Amino acid sequence: MKLKTIKRTKTTSIVLANDEYWGVLPDKILHFYCSGQLELFEVTDENADKILEEIKKQSWNKLLDHLAYRERSLGECRDFLSNKILLKKELQPLLLEKATSLNFINDARFAELLTEDLLRNFKSRIEIKNKLYAKKINENLISNTIQKKYTYKIANEILEKNIQNAERRYSNLEKNKRDEKILNYLTRKGFTYWEVKEKLGG
Repeated sequence: MKLKTIKRTKTTSIVLANDEYWGVLPDKILHFYCSGQLELFEVTDENADKILEEIKKQSWNKLLDHLAYRERSLGECRDFLSNKILLKKELQPLLLEKATSLNFINDARFAELLTEDLLRNFKSRIEIKNKLYAKKINENLISNTIQKKYTYKIANEILEKNIQNAERRYSNLEKNKRDEKILNYLTRKGFTYWEVKEKLGG
C-alpha cells in the first residue's frame, strides 16, 4: 500500500492513503515504517494497520487534551477530529463512542453548564438557544434544558438587568427616545417587544 504525507509542523505530518486523510503522526513514528523519504512510501498491509493504530492512539490523546481544556459538546469533538486533526472518518465514531461511554463527553451536562454560564451573563432565551445550537446540541435537548433552567423568576431578573444596562447605555436621551432605543436594542437581543414595553411602563 502506498502512503503519502503532507508536512503539518516541523515534527509531524498528515498521513494520506488514496488521497483520504488518515490522521496526523509524529515523523519519528513514521520513520520507523519508512527508511526513505516520507512524502511517498510503500508499506505492507500489516504495517498500514499498525500506522492506523498509532494514529488512533495519538488522536485519542489529542481528544483527551481537547476535553481537558474545557467541557465540549459531541458536535465540537466531532469537528475537532474531522477538521483539526484530520482523523480517518471510520475511526472518528470509535473515539467519540469511547469518550461518551467514559462520560468525558455528555451533551446534557454540557448544555446545562453552558446555559448556567449564559444565565449568569444575563442572556435572553433566544441568545441561549442560538448559542447551544451553534455548539451542535440537538433541538430537544436545547428545549428541555432551557425549560428547566430559564424559569419565570430568572427570566424576569434577566430582563430587568438588561433594561438597567440599556437605560445606562442611553441615559443621555430624553425618556421617549430612550425607551424607543431600549425597545429596539433588547428586541435585537432576543427579548419580546411586549415584555420589554411592559417593563418600561408602556
